[in-house]
Amino acid sequence: MNFKIYLIIILSLTVILQLFLVPAVMAQDNNSLTKRAELINASKELSLNQNQEPNSSVSLYVTNFHAGDREFNLGAKYENKLFKNRSESSINVNYVAEAIYLEGEEDNLIGFLSLKASLKNKLFNPYFGAGAGFLANANYQAFLGLNLTDNFFVETKFIDDEEKTDSGDFYSAVGFKINF
Repeated sequence: MNFKIYLIIILSLTVILQLFLVPAVMAQDNNSLTKRAELINASKELSLNQNQEPNSSVSLYVTNFHAGDREFNLGAKYENKLFKNRSESSINVNYVAEAIYLEGEEDNLIGFLSLKASLKNKLFNPYFGAGAGFLANANYQAFLGLNLTDNFFVETKFIDDEEKTDSGDFYSAVGFKINF
């Protein structure tokens, strides 16, 4: 008789535990699935944000433009996309505002407003552009460059800084940029 009582007690406890524990475990699984779905969605959004191209960049570079006895002069530029909604295009067009500090000269600062076209998805993302000078006596510049990485570039510039429009010279620049 003791055996029957023990069997009934064990069966009763098993049924009671199943009634209380199974819904708690199921609720935990549903909560876990919800958290997983939220993590997957957040991961997708992060991936999309990382794949978007930056719209702007600031650069700091050195150039041998008017370096004279010094080895180089310091320049800075700001770039921003001209057409932001054309991500499917293979060419980016940016406007560029840049300035070069000319140490020890009468006009210490020379600046340019330029348009720059760069080829996307090519080796080193080559670019070229031209612009008009302001701040001092530069008439115009034309440049050709390569983005060695996302943050480093090299560039060759032709700058007409004389009073005659048919004179000028080639200069080199190498720099670092931060995209945002």
